[in-house]
Amino acid sequence: METVSEQSVNHDERRQAAKGAGDEMTAAGKAEGKAARKAARKTGGSGKSGAKDTRIEVLVRRYLFSRGLRFRKNDRRYPGHPDVVLPKWHTIVFINGCFWHAHQGCSKYSIPKSNVEFWTAKLTRNHDRDIAQHAALESAGWHVIVVWECELAKPVREARLERLYTEITVPGSMASNELADLANAAGSVNAGGSIV
Repeated sequence: METVSEQSVNHDERRQAAKGAGDEMTAAGKAEGKAARKAARKTGGSGKSGAKDTRIEVLVRRYLFSRGLRFRKNDRRYPGHPDVVLPKWHTIVFINGCFWHAHQGCSKYSIPKSNVEFWTAKLTRNHDRDIAQHAALESAGWHVIVVWECELAKPVREARLERLYTEITVPGSMASNELADLANAAGSVNAGGSIV
């Protein structure tokens, strides 16, 4: 059995060992953390994966609530723990930061210049996971809507929020890009009713 003085020596040794392990953080690890914090500041998030109550999430939820819609937030019963679940409308809304969810073609999404391999793998995983989760929800009969951070910039915010409300509340309404995809897939119909 250890005496009190032996216990304090062992405690001091463990503390020094733990401190030494923390000092060995690599330059790559520091760069990763710095890049993550920078991206989080841009998106209004905390920099943690799965962050809740980001600035853009709060903005969208406040708007929906002000329009009389009631919802659950971050519901763990569904894949991806959706930001907004509207059971009455059988609709789920994801509010995504462009960087963290790899919004293709967006100016807010780019791979950091340091530790490119790590960031490419991480952001690709996030993007692929989102696709799988949305497919699972849609196959379960949910209408899935994604609102991107770039769509909530001040110049276009009101129009996007208004369109979101319409997508939720008007039966059969879809985003304009979904309608365009359907029109292209079905072909166009001429005045006589035949497909061109």
